[in-house]
Amino acid sequence: MGERLESFRRLSGQPNRFRESGNPVFERFSELYPLAYEEGALSTKTKELLALAISIVRDCEDCITYHLIRLRELESTREELYEFFALTLVVGGSTVIPTLRRSAAFVEELEEDERQAAEAPT
Repeated sequence: MGERLESFRRLSGQPNRFRESGNPVFERFSELYPLAYEEGALSTKTKELLALAISIVRDCEDCITYHLIRLRELESTREELYEFFALTLVVGGSTVIPTLRRSAAFVEELEEDERQAAEAPT
């Protein structure tokens, strides 16, 4: 497993300090978030792509990691993601190139993790 994926999984496995704070805003946001990604007029995959575009333009590394993981879970292919990256470059301009490079490297990390999981004895 790659470094970025391992770090994300480790952090995801920890208690949510914000929700545990007792502040109702954090609780409500946690409830709202999955509702926003439910199937509707837009598919969940389309919503994840839109969220990824925003995350890339805003250079939110944790957000990008999360949305790329979700998109792979939704069976987005490398070809779809690279076509999406090309569109994001056109819309976001050259300032998104470093973020796109890191995103492409993470796609490779996810693919390697998927290969290792497929080869692991069950």
